[in-house]
Amino acid sequence: MKRENTFFIILILLLLLLLAGGFWWSQQQISELEQQKMMTAYQAEGQYQRSFGELSDSVQAMNGQLAQLLVTTSQEQLLLGLSSLWREVYSAISHLGGLPVAMHELESTDLLLNDVAEYSYYLLRKNVLQQKPLSEQDWNQLEEFYRRSRVVQTELDKLENRILNENLLLSSLSMEDEENVVATTFRSIESQVHAFPELKFEEGVRKIEPEPRAITGDQITRMEAVSAADDFLDGLDIAHSQGQVEFSSQDTKIPVYGVRYQNESEDTVLYVEVSQKGGQILQFYQTRDVGEAQFDAQQAISQAETLLQKLNFTDMACVDSITDDTIADLTFVPRMNGIYIYSDMVKIQMALDDNSVLNFDQTSYATRHYQRQLPSPTISREQILKDMNPNFHVEDVRLALITDEYSVNEILTYEVRGTVVEEAFSVFVDARSGQEIRIVRR
Repeated sequence: MKRENTFFIILILLLLLLLAGGFWWSQQQISELEQQKMMTAYQAEGQYQRSFGELSDSVQAMNGQLAQLLVTTSQEQLLLGLSSLWREVYSAISHLGGLPVAMHELESTDLLLNDVAEYSYYLLRKNVLQQKPLSEQDWNQLEEFYRRSRVVQTELDKLENRILNENLLLSSLSMEDEENVVATTFRSIESQVHAFPELKFEEGVRKIEPEPRAITGDQITRMEAVSAADDFLDGLDIAHSQGQVEFSSQDTKIPVYGVRYQNESEDTVLYVEVSQKGGQILQFYQTRDVGEAQFDAQQAISQAETLLQKLNFTDMACVDSITDDTIADLTFVPRMNGIYIYSDMVKIQMALDDNSVLNFDQTSYATRHYQRQLPSPTISREQILKDMNPNFHVEDVRLALITDEYSVNEILTYEVRGTVVEEAFSVFVDARSGQEIRIVRR
């Protein structure tokens, strides 16, 4: 009996030891998992902190470089300054992407950095390849970038101090948390950058639209401007009320009268801009709500071609079409002897609810169109295609006359349209030298 009791006692002790061992082992496993999680969290937080610190340093360096460029006069210092600016901006973009925030939540900040990068590269090419001095417009743009980046730098500096002094964690960042200090700062940066006036960087082939020239001719009166605007609307069969000159601009390259039409029975307001010299129609636009689309892009292009014919434009080709849910933005240029004349651009915006014109802009055409003596190419299409990048899938090749990026001269080019990695581009190649002179993303 004693032997049996002893056996049961030993068995119970063994079971207790096994249970204790199992509990100890499970606790060890949990502890290791917790340690791994903590280690991963520490590593992530360390990476976020490094990205933030380097972002702050890059924006500070970018802002300082912009300030330095504003006082630079020598070509050598300009080259060095632009190169440094370009590197710092791309460094800032990279570090911004390393933060635990979705890019759409920092869209305005990201767009600002990309605009600075694009413009600094443009100036770098202009300075290095063409040896052109910066224009007053270039200086003004750099100053505007300085002002905007200064806002970002000031907010980042404040946040960096708080992170260090209050041990704030970036890994717990949620842009929807209204009490999170880090999120509040980023929302403040976004709102301030977003509040700046939009910077106008044209998309697609509109990037190669040249600056309009001054218009010559006799000075017209306000009544003559209204009459010219009436004739334009009548030519497009657009119903309108009595027009009146609402504004006039004098301190511009092209002084204009702004003629306004208000239809009492509708919410639609029409505007026509007429040059004060020569009485040229430069732009028409209307303000109204656009409803659900009933027409597609091809129907919009067809209607726009009909409108151009009514206005006595001949042989116009649609070279670009950008369409969203309700609007089609179209770009037309004239063809002469099979050559596309990009300098004489006409832009039309069509509403897809009723296929009517929302915006008509012929400023480039009105200020630059003339009867040209067109040159002939000295290099064949076959030779141009032979020298193209083999990764570029060519879809179309045509002759195009474009304005030199750095002068008022016009250049005959081959426009090679195609795709690479699902992106569409137009490559403009000098038809006499074979040199690639412009590449435009479409």
